[in-house]
Amino acid sequence: MKFFKISILFLIIKFGYSQEISGIVIDSLNNEPIPFAAITSNFNNNTITNEEGKFRIFKDIPFSEEDSLFISSIGFSSLSVSLNNNKSIRISLSAKAIQLKSVEVRNREKLAASQIIEKVKNSLVNVYGFDYASKKIFWRETIMGETKKIDFKIKNSSIKEFDQKFMDSISSTIPKKTNFYQEVLSDFHGNKEPENQKISIVRSARLLNKENQISIELLQKKIQPIVELRIKPDSYFKFKSGILPVDITLDGVDLRAIDSTDNSQLEKIKKNELDDKKRWNSSNRRFIKRTSDYYLKFDYKKVRLDLEVFKKSRLYNFKLVELSYIGYDPIYIIDYTPKSSKALYKGRLYIHADDFAVVRIDYNSVDVLDDFDLFGISYSLDYRFGKQIFKKNNNGKYDLYFSENNIQRSFGLERPLKIIEKNKNVKGRRKQNQLKMDIIFKARSKLKTEFIVLNNVSINKSDYQSYKEIESDLPFELTEYDPEFWNGYNIIEPSEVLKGFKIEKN
Repeated sequence: MKFFKISILFLIIKFGYSQEISGIVIDSLNNEPIPFAAITSNFNNNTITNEEGKFRIFKDIPFSEEDSLFISSIGFSSLSVSLNNNKSIRISLSAKAIQLKSVEVRNREKLAASQIIEKVKNSLVNVYGFDYASKKIFWRETIMGETKKIDFKIKNSSIKEFDQKFMDSISSTIPKKTNFYQEVLSDFHGNKEPENQKISIVRSARLLNKENQISIELLQKKIQPIVELRIKPDSYFKFKSGILPVDITLDGVDLRAIDSTDNSQLEKIKKNELDDKKRWNSSNRRFIKRTSDYYLKFDYKKVRLDLEVFKKSRLYNFKLVELSYIGYDPIYIIDYTPKSSKALYKGRLYIHADDFAVVRIDYNSVDVLDDFDLFGISYSLDYRFGKQIFKKNNNGKYDLYFSENNIQRSFGLERPLKIIEKNKNVKGRRKQNQLKMDIIFKARSKLKTEFIVLNNVSINKSDYQSYKEIESDLPFELTEYDPEFWNGYNIIEPSEVLKGFKIEKN
């Protein structure tokens, strides 16, 4: 009981006295917001401004007169701001553009853009961090999907209820727009090698699309009575589309209503929930490993930049635009454009003028990145754009700090489909019923991911080995955006669009 009281008291202190400050960073010249400005603090909580220049930062004890923020962005003079008791602050940064001639003033070797690119490749091993580290990582994923067309054309059906009128009602139930987002805060322990990484989810949330949920429930209500009446309990289904057959047994995922007195069904549901939890944790770990490490490619003893513009630099033209600064650090700004039709991207590089580390890369695809159209199945990766920002950790080595990636995919399906009901326990031919139809489906989805390393502290191998991964529960399922959900946690401030996330009706 004493321990319980102490725990409650600790929680009251933590959340009763903790403070949070929100703010916006703007360009002093035109009052426009400055996106992706780095916000660091003297109390080791860091963040970045979103695309609207907004941020918020949390401290688990009250702010003091000694507390301050340091704001920096490429091309602007850095600024230190005292916090005191401010709840909201507006920060103006002034432009700090330095012409290329200043390179010579600082007694640096005058380099061509292509020479700078080669120095980036050669300096990789010395400037990037490969040691064990403890990180706090936050990522957000937003998906906006749109069904352009969906149609089911019945050819014949031995189940009279599954007629054209019924299939039309099914297609009208399927949502034309789907909106979804999830946010995850994780602890990371390890180095750059994926097999030496341990990741635990601290807190996560998903926004449920209410309209989609209603559509699914309506779909179940339409199909369940027919399945209960006309389909035998020990049946299974064979799906065949053209020359591609697939056998599917509905084991644990049944269209029949759940019998709360059937222990075997309840056990299957419980097992499915555990499997979902394992898949969720595994999916989070794969995402973090892929995002945090993919820019550095391990090839036994050889390490190289795995970014397209460096792997295939011969395909690109490079133009040195200017020398600028982040704080007191000089930065080469280089634009890259395709020299060959095989080049996939164009964009801008920000390279430290002293150690030749890439501190930021912006990229934008110049054409469709991937497409496929065969046997009535089509897919295309229409575009991809985003940025990556790198910062020094406490050991003075560079590591990924922030990543934003945007992609659009298109899908299409125009094929015949045959659904055959078979039964395991009948004599002779097992075929019971058959449904033949043509399916036409066209859809498009836009996916945006944001990834930020909020804390990055070096640790030793024994610290890594002693850390135990935690299997988290599934994300909190929210029905609308909740601004209070992340109180007490440092995250990327959501955009106004996300804050006002509304479910679009069909």
